[in-house]
Amino acid sequence: MTVFTRILPVIFAGLCILAPAQATETRWIDSVSATIGKDDNSNNTDLYRLGLQNKWNRTWFNDGAWYLGGYWDLEAAYWDSDYETDNSLYEVSLTPVLRLQRDTGLSQTVSPFTELGVGGHLLSDREIGKRDLSSKFQFGLHMGLGLGFGDKGRYNLMYRYQHLSNANTKSPNQGINFHLVSFGYAFE
Repeated sequence: MTVFTRILPVIFAGLCILAPAQATETRWIDSVSATIGKDDNSNNTDLYRLGLQNKWNRTWFNDGAWYLGGYWDLEAAYWDSDYETDNSLYEVSLTPVLRLQRDTGLSQTVSPFTELGVGGHLLSDREIGKRDLSSKFQFGLHMGLGLGFGDKGRYNLMYRYQHLSNANTKSPNQGINFHLVSFGYAFE
């Protein structure tokens, strides 16, 4: 277990304590999230990610039980590979995300949702384990399914499948895919 994975819960707890005050003053931070995952490319890479989200002030198709909304997702991550060379890197990303979800006012228990996001990811290195991503800038595409629960869907649990690659801007374009599980907490 790396030092980063040991301090990850402490960092997340700090965000949960500090972010509500920040959210009420600036209205930028609406929720926080913690994500863990593993690649599916036989690269033995684990991912640990913390995020801050900002809901858009607009929704579409509000007439029924479901609506389309979105949010900005700002995240910082640590990747750890089991290989001895190029075994870790850091990542910062910003992703606009569209989310189709059931209106939380209609359900007392859970509110299902699905989402799609495409954004930019800046890496501290272009190599991780046996993978050469050829660029420190990567495009990320994710699809997710989840459930909101608690008072007004304040908590959410989500599965994401995420692909990162340089979109053929450089060679090689090996890319990497992750299976991710995320837990989020909304302040309002």
